[in-house]
Amino acid sequence: MSDDMSDRDLTPREGDSRDVERFSSGPRAHSAGLTEERSAQIVRQSANARSVVFLAIMFIALFIPVYWFYESGIPALGSEGRLDAEAQAQYVTDVGRGYELYLANCAECHGDNGQGGIGPPLNDQAKLYNAVTPAGQPGSGHLNPDYIDNVLTVGGRYVCGNPDSLMAVWRDPGGPLNYRQVEELIAWLTASQEVTFKYEPESHGEADDEYAEPPMIAGWTDPNWEPEPGATPPPACWTNPSGGSGGSAPAATPAPVDSDVTPEPIAGGSTDEPRQIFIQATSSLQFTDAEGNQLTELSLVEGEVVEFVVDNTAGFPHNFYIGPQDVVSAPNAETELGIETWASGVETLTWTVEAGDQPLQFACTVPGHYTTMSGSIVIQG
Repeated sequence: MSDDMSDRDLTPREGDSRDVERFSSGPRAHSAGLTEERSAQIVRQSANARSVVFLAIMFIALFIPVYWFYESGIPALGSEGRLDAEAQAQYVTDVGRGYELYLANCAECHGDNGQGGIGPPLNDQAKLYNAVTPAGQPGSGHLNPDYIDNVLTVGGRYVCGNPDSLMAVWRDPGGPLNYRQVEELIAWLTASQEVTFKYEPESHGEADDEYAEPPMIAGWTDPNWEPEPGATPPPACWTNPSGGSGGSAPAATPAPVDSDVTPEPIAGGSTDEPRQIFIQATSSLQFTDAEGNQLTELSLVEGEVVEFVVDNTAGFPHNFYIGPQDVVSAPNAETELGIETWASGVETLTWTVEAGDQPLQFACTVPGHYTTMSGSIVIQG
């Protein structure tokens, strides 16, 4: 507004006022209160929201303990939870796999049932006692998991400090078994007799007409066995029947042949009546004659027919092969002339004696047997 205008100019004149059209809303728009219908709707919505929250809280409050008891069980009632059941099932699976690994890799030296042979027995309760604690941890027993793992890792030298021990390294990188296979093998070796499973070996041949029920296998450890008061612990270093420690055996030394002494003539056998030579393959890793004397030499006549009658009385595998020393001294060696590996009983071998280009020996080539189960063959012309 300009400062030049006077008060008279600002005074409204009569007749200049004009009516201005005004817009207005109804009385409902100016109401500050809530209707009964709206109030009831708000109350219902609030109640519904509180109910949902309450139900969610109740569900969580009930679900968590119920699920916890389902997973962990109720120890006071002796109820086993799902986690314990799954862990036990996995443990039994590991034991079964360990048993298969044992049969494939260990039974040849330690026996099918851990009774021992070339190597020490593994089913000795004195060795297995307290090997594993009730909580499943390594115990103070002789064959505890830590001890077995060390032996499998570094070999038999860990047992007696013998670098020539026949116990090889089994865990990789030096051996053929990975860490899981070692764990499974240890699980079998330390399993309780209360752990049982069905052993179903894989068959690659034709199925038999009559189905055989898979045998039930149980662990070796007797949970109720306790040593007698004052009993001495098992020795840390095992000695095999042949006198070697840690699974090694001294080499058999054939009896020297005196070149100045003429051997007595032998009545050679024929095709119709072969000369029978009776031999025993014993548990002390020796070939013996019928009188029990160790055989380190056999005298034969060139051209005669002999029948070797070999009786395996050991209760574990032996074989009988004839060949040059550099051949039969190799582990698991086989020649064209011999008896394949068998576990028990009598096997025979018939041979028309022929002198070869090299001196011949008879031997058992099962790993670890050759040193004490071999001898010279002397062929008389």
